[in-house]
Amino acid sequence: MNIPRGTLARAIYAKFHNDYYLDKYDTRLWYSINKEHQFSYHSTFVHLVEPDGNTLKWLEKAKDSSTNIWMHLWHAFARIALQFFMTQTDINGFLKRGSMFILSEQQFAIMLSRGGFDSLQYQRLSFLDIGAGDGEISAILLKALRNINPEVIVDAFATEASWTMRERLKKRNFHVLENLDHLQNVHLISCLNVLDRCIDPIQLLEDIYRILSPSGRVIIALVLPYMHYVECNSSHQPLRPLMNHWPEKAKNYSFESEAAIFFKVLENLGFKIEAWTKAPYLCEGDLRQSYYWLIDLVVIASKVL
Repeated sequence: MNIPRGTLARAIYAKFHNDYYLDKYDTRLWYSINKEHQFSYHSTFVHLVEPDGNTLKWLEKAKDSSTNIWMHLWHAFARIALQFFMTQTDINGFLKRGSMFILSEQQFAIMLSRGGFDSLQYQRLSFLDIGAGDGEISAILLKALRNINPEVIVDAFATEASWTMRERLKKRNFHVLENLDHLQNVHLISCLNVLDRCIDPIQLLEDIYRILSPSGRVIIALVLPYMHYVECNSSHQPLRPLMNHWPEKAKNYSFESEAAIFFKVLENLGFKIEAWTKAPYLCEGDLRQSYYWLIDLVVIASKVL
């Protein structure tokens, strides 16, 4: 088989083959677990089975966007120039690229319901998204709340380290906070794919517990296998790892075993596991592939009173 010469031609050639693989991939694997695994959390598992309609729409949009060769070339050249004085997250925010997706509003609503959170009981509720990024996933979660209760008034707060992302959040009418010191009794907190990227994940979980309402819920997403990377310091290492088996025993555990280890971390900090699922952490693609994914553990937890 003749492989085209030239960087752009090779990239297009590789994308054709990578996208062919995506089209054949069984996406039900994103949501399935090993039911034979013996551990005590099967009763709270929510099996979402397969991508729903809105997830498929997101995938199609990512495929359409990936065909814009000139946009991807512009992004590639811009990243080369900007990397000397901006972080990768800041670059993504500046270029308005790399949007992520975990669950649709219908899937979020299912998880919240199974986790015991009902927005119908509130006329007004507080919502905090920690490390909200560009707010795309936050907006989906807010839509899930309002689909259940169209009359609810939501006070939406967010934290985000990236200055370019903070500007995008402000345009979505989030109250962007520097820290969590002045919040208390928050009804719903989301912390999605942040714990493995922050400087001290244990402290962050303790802060979440402190400001969470006694009847509130936190929704946490964590990529497994657990790998920690801190963007904002030179060592890229956390002060304390989230789970003690990292990094010496990284990737030594199955998804189910590592999920159980994380559940114990949460329980030791005073949380109760209400519901959990397995789902893809999707990201918009580039010249090489239409979209990418990692595997998320998504947990709904409450405070043990």
